[in-house]
Amino acid sequence: MNIFTLAFRNVRKSFRDYGIYFLTIMIGVALFYIFNSLESQSVMMDLTQDSRLALLGISQDMNMLSGFVAAILGFLIVYANAFLIRRRKKELGIYMLLGMKKGKISAVLLVETFLVGLVSLAIGILLGVFLSQGMALITAKLFSVSVSHFAFVFSADAARTSVLDFGVAFVVVVLFNVININRQKLLNLINAEKRTQQFHKIPMAVSILLFILSAIMLGVAYHIMLTNGFAGFFDESKRVMQLISVILGVVGTMLFFFSLSGFLLRLISKIKGVYFKGLNIFTLKQLSSKMHTAFLSQTFVCLMLFLSISGISVGNALSSALRDNPRETTASIGIAYMSFYIGMVFLLTCASVLAITQLSEASDNQARYKLLGKLGAPAKMLSKSLFTQILVYFLLPLVLAIAHSFVGIKVMCMLIDLLGDLNIFATSITAGGMLVLLYGGYFLVTYLNARKMIR
Repeated sequence: MNIFTLAFRNVRKSFRDYGIYFLTIMIGVALFYIFNSLESQSVMMDLTQDSRLALLGISQDMNMLSGFVAAILGFLIVYANAFLIRRRKKELGIYMLLGMKKGKISAVLLVETFLVGLVSLAIGILLGVFLSQGMALITAKLFSVSVSHFAFVFSADAARTSVLDFGVAFVVVVLFNVININRQKLLNLINAEKRTQQFHKIPMAVSILLFILSAIMLGVAYHIMLTNGFAGFFDESKRVMQLISVILGVVGTMLFFFSLSGFLLRLISKIKGVYFKGLNIFTLKQLSSKMHTAFLSQTFVCLMLFLSISGISVGNALSSALRDNPRETTASIGIAYMSFYIGMVFLLTCASVLAITQLSEASDNQARYKLLGKLGAPAKMLSKSLFTQILVYFLLPLVLAIAHSFVGIKVMCMLIDLLGDLNIFATSITAGGMLVLLYGGYFLVTYLNARKMIR
């Protein structure tokens, strides 16, 4: 069997494993295309010369921001690829056992990466082209101009930039795969599924103390922020306190997730009616193990969600306040675009990290679910256990992020109030609904893919 046939068969066979990978790249490429094609949208609108120059300036700002966005999305692609390689270690070990050289295995992975990248880029750009037509109508509304005729617009520059930037990310993936394969030993690849991650239990008293400490830290951070307000970052005498509140918020968030693993299981185990019902013992042990080994990723996801929710909500509200002043139209649109762009990328990042982490966990625990099935646990009960685990894992960082965002938005209200009477919370609810929809979509795709794995 030649390399191309084997690579094509592998991609088709492992399509469900590539689900999150495809979804992340497609959404990322679509967003990248939309916000890099703003300049070309002007042909649909009856813009004045000043408005065209303003849109050109905003477009240039978006293009500069896209370098940062490309770096984040590139990290996501490499991170997702690492999960796929980890899941396929036994398969790669079998190739080596059958006599396939490491160079040929790397070539197979190169072709697979090319196929996945080509399909993802094509669909992502196609999706971006269609969605950018709607963005043009939004832009026209923001500039308060009419659209006299509809013209389907394709931006060759935006497509070329998307292919080049994401192409670099795929080159990094190929290099990562080559280095990874060359460092692996046959025995390690064959026995990859048998390795389990060990962790040490935290004493109950220590966990409770850490949880209380995290609550105190977050409470103090919230108090300092609300007391000093947004102006505290510009006031020399208050800036140190604001910095302390940020540090307390980050450390407090980390301790919150770290401490949960120590007492969550033992706390619920005291409620006998809940603990011994169905597969709750197994479910809670799995959750406790996950929280202990993944508290850093939970912290990262929570903070990214906080920045996403706050950024989009505050950016939209601030742009609305500035838009009331005709002289600030360009600034308001620029703020709205940048906040939405960064907010969506942050959301995509944290949702992808959560999804990949959960799929990795489901892959590692296949043997445990198989054993439970042999012991008589019905498929419906196993699915319910898995659903609960993934739901809790997605829900915990979201709940804490909403609490952080409430304080952050409250602080920003003090600045926005100076610009006019504006109900920022109404804007936040609208933005929050959109974010939850995408976040919930990732949760659903993750659960469905994980359920296929354990079956």
